[in-house]
Amino acid sequence: MRVYHRRVATHSETTRPQGGVRRAWGGLTSARGVRWIAGITMALLWVIIPSGGVVRLTGSGLGCTDWPLCENTSVIPAMDANAWIEYTNRMLSGVVMIVAVLSAIVLTASRSTGISTRVAAIVAAAATVGQVPLGAVTVYFELHPLLVASHFVLSLVALGAGVIAFLGTDDVVRRVRRAFTAAAGWLAAIGALALIATVTTGVLTTSAGPHSGDPEVVKRYGSLDPAAYWHVRAVILLGIVGVVIAFVARRRRTDRGFLVPALLFIPLFIAQVIIGEVQWRTQLPWDVVVFHVGVAGLVWGVGVAALWRLARPITPGSTPA
Repeated sequence: MRVYHRRVATHSETTRPQGGVRRAWGGLTSARGVRWIAGITMALLWVIIPSGGVVRLTGSGLGCTDWPLCENTSVIPAMDANAWIEYTNRMLSGVVMIVAVLSAIVLTASRSTGISTRVAAIVAAAATVGQVPLGAVTVYFELHPLLVASHFVLSLVALGAGVIAFLGTDDVVRRVRRAFTAAAGWLAAIGALALIATVTTGVLTTSAGPHSGDPEVVKRYGSLDPAAYWHVRAVILLGIVGVVIAFVARRRRTDRGFLVPALLFIPLFIAQVIIGEVQWRTQLPWDVVVFHVGVAGLVWGVGVAALWRLARPITPGSTPA
């Protein structure tokens, strides 16, 4: 007589994720998986910059007068162009926030990521989440120019952190090991100061300019001409530092991870200067300014990438894939 023994699953086995879920999670937290999600997050963190610029430059900043609702008790805006522009940006911001938080969870859980990569992913997620209360405060104070500017600055913080997180995952996939060096670190620090000065003066110039975010809002911060004067000087400084960094890039031709963003920075910087000059001479039309905002995000992101890898050369014996 045969005796059949029925195996009873333990509690841990019954609560363990199913095979398909485990395989999907394993693929997502693998080296290539985290680079994939970090890359998508980085791209979305840039998209939200010109998206927010369109809201301000079309005068749609108060298209939805309440937060998180649009109008009083209504979630969906009325049939108004400005309201829908503002509402669409809110929805896009929500998507970016969810993706950034998911990316931070995945990168933190992955065994292939280093500490700096995980911290950068967490900072990017925290910055996107921070846009929610900041947006509420900005609407409440009826688009105070410094609060509007802080939205842009926080977006740049999120993008910069997202870029660093992506670079960390890319180095893992390419089997590249990097370490900080004093000489390269000092040059990168000078470049970072020049980049931050350019962005800061640009934000202050925008705060003093004609585009407040709503046609009925007249309060601006500072005077346009002095702000533009210092912004131009900061741009010239950044251009000089950029030339020096590009010269250094010629000596690190084997480091593709540094060479590509360092050389890509040059045409982006030149394009930004041309757009800035055109918008100034044409009295700052919003459709030209929005290109300036979008390219500013690219200059910032590519600049952060070049400076981060400038400060961290490939260690001897590392063989990039």
